[in-house]
Amino acid sequence: MEVTAGDELQVVDTASGRRIGPRILLGEDNGVRALQLVTLNGRLTAVVNDNGGDENEPGPDPLRFVDLATGRELAGIDGDFTTVRKVRVKGKTVLLTVNRRLGSISIWDPVSRKQIGFLPGNPPAPSALGGELYENSRPAFTEVSLAVGELAGRPIAVTGGGDNTVRLWGLDTARQLAATVPPGHTDSIQAIAVSESYGRPVAITQGWDDRVIQWDLATGRRIAAPPPDTYRSLEDVPADRLRDRTVVVNRTGGGPFRDLVASSLTERLRIQDEKMALVAQAGDHTVLFGRDGTRAWIKDPITRARIGAPVKIGETTPLGLTTLADIDERLVLLVSLRGMTRVLDFQSGRLLGEVSGVSSSESPIAVAHVRCTTAVVTQRGAKVYLWDLRTGRRLTPPLRGHSARVTRILCGRLGDIPIAVTTALGGDIRVWNLLDGRQIGTPLKAHNRSVVTALGYVNGHTVVLAGGKAEKVWMWDLGG
Repeated sequence: MEVTAGDELQVVDTASGRRIGPRILLGEDNGVRALQLVTLNGRLTAVVNDNGGDENEPGPDPLRFVDLATGRELAGIDGDFTTVRKVRVKGKTVLLTVNRRLGSISIWDPVSRKQIGFLPGNPPAPSALGGELYENSRPAFTEVSLAVGELAGRPIAVTGGGDNTVRLWGLDTARQLAATVPPGHTDSIQAIAVSESYGRPVAITQGWDDRVIQWDLATGRRIAAPPPDTYRSLEDVPADRLRDRTVVVNRTGGGPFRDLVASSLTERLRIQDEKMALVAQAGDHTVLFGRDGTRAWIKDPITRARIGAPVKIGETTPLGLTTLADIDERLVLLVSLRGMTRVLDFQSGRLLGEVSGVSSSESPIAVAHVRCTTAVVTQRGAKVYLWDLRTGRRLTPPLRGHSARVTRILCGRLGDIPIAVTTALGGDIRVWNLLDGRQIGTPLKAHNRSVVTALGYVNGHTVVLAGGKAEKVWMWDLGG
């Protein structure tokens, strides 16, 4: 005998190929997720996890129990499930369902229709651990797969889901027996930074999964290193960590400092809190950069002594949208407001000048050195512009090629050539020669709508790194 389910539940005699029993309608255009057969009170019963057809959409997908001899639908199990499995536990048949919203696993007695066990699933639902649901995160809990079987005579379940982890559960105890370790991030990557660790170039990535992972850029492999150190105060951070351009961020406004490495991480986090400080680079100078109310300041990262005088930036200007620069060995802060860029001098604490028409209100201005002058790279929609900061004149025609809005600009060098790396919505990444404004090579594709990028150097070669919702990091070698 063979039982199949679709718009109808059919019982077919496998010897003759003929349908036997009554016609059992489940719903027009019905989507069946799983079908199990159990014996209840001596009668063969189908347990169907389906969506009930068009008339039930977008309603929940419960378990429906149907007596195959009479075609009568029995009392079912209410809920919203993505699959159902059956297994023998302690001599009795039980049903396992994946609960759609949480990705947890419920264990049911098919006779009483009551829940008799529970597995947290993949990943364990925050509510099961005393926390809140991830309302704004991707629906990781809807992607859980479930299989059942036996291991050394013991009933087990195996789950895998949005946290990229395979978990083994003992069904006799309803406890996890083992789990794999994900090789990388399990949610969108929100920031990438390039630094050095024990003399080797590394990338540090941070994701919405709250993981900070280090990668060896020479091998492309994850480094099994401890997470960045945590310090009680800024004064406790060792001087050598500051020399390495590490970022010191106090996320909680009173809790410990976290050594995260490189200013690009904090740029992505849009620093606005007065109590936050970061180590930034301006030309050949490494400084500690922060604010007190309406004024921004810079300090020596080793002695913590203030350099020059604070500059006024206003209360609503986030540090993450300002740019430190070096003009003729003079440290300045570039603030883009209302179609112009203000150049604020840290030496005097005053406005050094305003460059009309040079602005970038959606992302920090990128700074490069081109032909013995300080240049800035800005964006407006899909176009990118290169300006002489001293004169406000364009150095090249607009850099055209992107078809979507540019979201990030990085500047560096490819051998002796000053370059800009621009990233647009959709994951289109382009490299530009800032001497003539021409594109270098073909576009790089990250295939992500939300992309973060970083520029680094490995064994004399310039590399571009990108990451996003695909939970992976791409790296391209541009050459040396």
